[in-house]
Amino acid sequence: MLVGTINDYDNILSETQEANLLDLIQKHKVKTGDEIVIVTLTSIQDYSGLVEYSLDLANHWSIGQGDKDNGVLIALYMKDRRIWIQNGIGVMHKLTDEEALEIINQVIVPEFKKNDFYTGFEKGIQEIIKELKES
Repeated sequence: MLVGTINDYDNILSETQEANLLDLIQKHKVKTGDEIVIVTLTSIQDYSGLVEYSLDLANHWSIGQGDKDNGVLIALYMKDRRIWIQNGIGVMHKLTDEEALEIINQVIVPEFKKNDFYTGFEKGIQEIIKELKES
C-alpha cells in the first residue's frame, strides 16, 4: 500500500533534493531491507496530533517488510511545525523512541529552524541509518 519513499505533499523539496534523499534511503534498503519513508503533510485530518497520525499512516502504508515490521516513517506537518519519527516494532531495538527524539531535537530541528528542510532530512536519515546499522 506504500505510496512512495519520498511523499512531499507540502512541496518543500526540489526534484533534485528528493532524488538525493531517495538514493540515500535506497542504498540502505538494499543492504538491510529496512524501509525509510518521508512524508510532508498538509493536513492530519481528524487526528489529535502527529504522533497518532504517523502511527496510523505507517500501518496503512505497510512501511517495512511484512512480518519484520522494519520500517521508519519521518513525518513533517508544516502547519504546526511538528516532526515525528515513527519506528516499526522490528527496528525498535535499534532505534528507540528516545533515540528518535534525540535525532529530531539535535539533528533535524536545528536545520529546519533555518528553513533548510533538505539538510534536516538528509542529516536525520544519516543518523537513523547509523542507529539501524549499529545494532
